[in-house]
Amino acid sequence: MILCIEGGIATSYLMARKLRRKIGEILVDEGAITSEQLDKALEAASGTAKKIGEVLQEQGTCTELAVAKALAEQFGMVFVALDGSEGEPKPDMDLIPKDVIQKHTILPVGKKNDKIQLLIHDPLNLELLDLLRFRLNCELDPLLSTKSAIQAFISQDGGGASSIVSESSLITDSVDVSVDRSVDKSVDASIDMDDEQAPIVKLVSRFITEAVRNRTSDIHIEPMEDRVVLRYRIDGVCHIRDNLPKRMQPAILARMKLMAGVNIAEKRIPQDGRIKMAVDGEQIDFRVSCCPAYHGESVVLRILRPDAVRIGLKNIGFEQENYDAFMKLIKKPNGILLVTGPTGSGKTTTLYSALDILNRPDRKII
Repeated sequence: MILCIEGGIATSYLMARKLRRKIGEILVDEGAITSEQLDKALEAASGTAKKIGEVLQEQGTCTELAVAKALAEQFGMVFVALDGSEGEPKPDMDLIPKDVIQKHTILPVGKKNDKIQLLIHDPLNLELLDLLRFRLNCELDPLLSTKSAIQAFISQDGGGASSIVSESSLITDSVDVSVDRSVDKSVDASIDMDDEQAPIVKLVSRFITEAVRNRTSDIHIEPMEDRVVLRYRIDGVCHIRDNLPKRMQPAILARMKLMAGVNIAEKRIPQDGRIKMAVDGEQIDFRVSCCPAYHGESVVLRILRPDAVRIGLKNIGFEQENYDAFMKLIKKPNGILLVTGPTGSGKTTTLYSALDILNRPDRKII
């Protein structure tokens, strides 16, 4: 039975749980342990939170490798020994930030069909898979290995990818230490979110300005358990810019909401807003999305560059046949035009270029 890990994880797990063979039965059938050893382990595990595989290893009757292989068979997963065998997938430490790799003891081994293939050691940790899917913003294809093998590889390699941005932390010269400490679990009443000289206001303005200058397409502000991660999406890839103190989370989110014109007090439902801000003398539009998440509200700013949407329909890259068909469509007196595509594919640019053609004094465009 293969455990479904895409969407509806909990439901799929509960359905599959009734049909899977128990790990103890698999180990006995494989000859890794005897029935007597299994009974002894079950008795020892009774009334505790320990898994049967852990107890068997503690009793010295079964190896970590045998337990991991049995888990792979139980869940219908591919097992990777990380022993350098021929044909074995090789870890690619540049796919995931090193803090994620080290914190969760996982290893990326490649990307296939827009899914990151990920080595994990505990297929029962469904919450971790959900958290990683949200954290990495992509679907996962988990493979199984032993925890010790993953830890050994991480220690040998040094931990994974780092941020593309090499500048010092934004906190050092943007937010005064005394003010940083004053920002507690609620927004400090003494902090004026409209004061352009307030440290929090300067911090937010700085990372927005920096992102625009770095040709960033999206800014991600992601609250974690012990910090707030700031990431920039550049050329379709997210890079960690900084890890901000957790105590600054309420003030940062309040400032972002105020700029976007959404309800600062509302934290239970998603909200969308817009920001218009001058950067290096150019007016830049930002589309802002606030969404409740596990450790607080997550905020994403999509940067809408005016120069990118005014390149003209002829310069977008249409084949002549498609260009003629598109021109015929936009000149119709009525109807709905639906443009779809992944992030950064040019949907907004295409629509704005079409509106630029249609924009005439005798027409009203809303």
